[in-house]
Amino acid sequence: MALLPSFMKRPAAILRMPDAIAKGMSANAFLRKLRVAGIGYSRTRFLRDWRNVAGTEAKKDVFKYVRRNLRPPMAVLADVDWEMSQEYMYKVRAWVRTAPGEPLEERFINIPSDSPLSPAEVEQEAFGRWADSEKYGETTLERVQPVAGWHHVEDSMDTPSPFITTG
Repeated sequence: MALLPSFMKRPAAILRMPDAIAKGMSANAFLRKLRVAGIGYSRTRFLRDWRNVAGTEAKKDVFKYVRRNLRPPMAVLADVDWEMSQEYMYKVRAWVRTAPGEPLEERFINIPSDSPLSPAEVEQEAFGRWADSEKYGETTLERVQPVAGWHHVEDSMDTPSPFITTG
């Protein structure tokens, strides 16, 4: 059993969650398995992560089948309570060429938005942000495909408890 620093336990567990969900493992069984492996963490936070990952896994390939010119219904977007800079986030598969004559490389980029976007708008936004950014250097964006979408919902853990008084 490898000892992980405490800040790595949660990301390590989240990376293993999709496989456990696909195998039909319950949240309690998976948390017990994590604790045996030495990477267990707070049950409350774990259950939040489990719900977010399970929702994402249930809707992971649905967004890419939405017609390009239509805004997706909310049922297509996974509801998550992650901290995001804007209310909506879209995952885009991008094929880039690092230099002329080089083979295409596949990358994933995230497109945040304050409003729901159609797949065509997500593609347009990806090309626009790629052209505006200098951090991509000489790489050219050849093709994109929106593959997933998330909608931020308020988390009950972020609101202060009425039973806690300050001062």
